[in-house]
This record gives sequence, C-alpha cells and structure tokens, in this order.
Amino acid sequence: MVDRGFEDVTDEADESVTRVHWTIIKRTVADQKSGKPMSAVYVLQREGADSEYPNLGAARAAVNKTIVHPEKLTLSKAEHAAAKK
Repeated sequence: MVDRGFEDVTDEADESVTRVHWTIIKRTVADQKSGKPMSAVYVLQREGADSEYPNLGAARAAVNKTIVHPEKLTLSKAEHAAAKK
C-alpha cells in the first residue's frame, strides 16, 4: 500500500455527505530470473472499482490529493534578498 485516505462526496439530491475511502497500491511486475522490476502500475481502489495509473502523481490527482514538498516552500537566498529590497 502506497497511500490511503478518504473523500467526502456530497449528494446534490438530498445534500447528504458520504465518506468514500480509497487506497493506492503499487503493482510491480518483476523478471522471474533476476528479480529486477520490469514495470509498475499504481492501482486506485475506491468503492470496489479499480483504476490503473502510470505514476503515483496521476493516482493522487484522481482523488484530489496534492502534496507540497517543504523544499518548494522554502525561499532561496536570492529570493530572500529580493524580498528585503
């Protein structure tokens, strides 16, 4: 299992909220002799339905999950200097 979570879905007919749980699993195919991975697919399991995605970012985008890395939030020295001027 790579990632898991839930999504709150609102039904427009009666405005009730349903919580849908999802799981992302990495399925790897390996060479039988060497054991080296040949290919990998990320499978999104949600409400009994499986969807395959070529990479983890695409699978997370399908469930509206974005991850912001801390290094992208940190300003560089040049950006700090420009902000002070």
